[in-house]
Amino acid sequence: MKEDEKKEEPVEDGQPASEKREPGSEQPQKEREDTEQSAAGKESGTDRDAEVQKKLLLSLAYVFGILFFLPLIVYPDDAEARFHANQSLLLLLVAVVGEVVVGILTLIPAVGIVFSILCGVFGLLILACCIYAIVCICRGDKGELPVIGRIRLIK
Repeated sequence: MKEDEKKEEPVEDGQPASEKREPGSEQPQKEREDTEQSAAGKESGTDRDAEVQKKLLLSLAYVFGILFFLPLIVYPDDAEARFHANQSLLLLLVAVVGEVVVGILTLIPAVGIVFSILCGVFGLLILACCIYAIVCICRGDKGELPVIGRIRLIK
């Protein structure tokens, strides 16, 4: 093969196209585009991390009902945080009041067994509501809890 027949990159202004520089720039155009893309990727990664952190915090309000106030402290002006804090507080109040009432009813001698079973079913319903709320958070939906979801204690 002769030297003249070797494939060479197109040359403009004495530089190969892969290293073409824009006027006033010390970096080749390709390197600068790569740098800009990686900077954009870091910004979106930071946004994604903040979103995941927020979802985790909102989920904690449902997992540990007593932490319903946590989203209000961390995100005081956020409507989504306020919504989920309200839903978590409602769920906590219904769980506590419901378990106390059903627990007292289990003390009745004749029907105590029935109310004991209802107490377990009630606990499973509360758990199902928590799971539903956490799934809604992960999806980004604003799903209200069944039956009690329209009540607003935190405005």
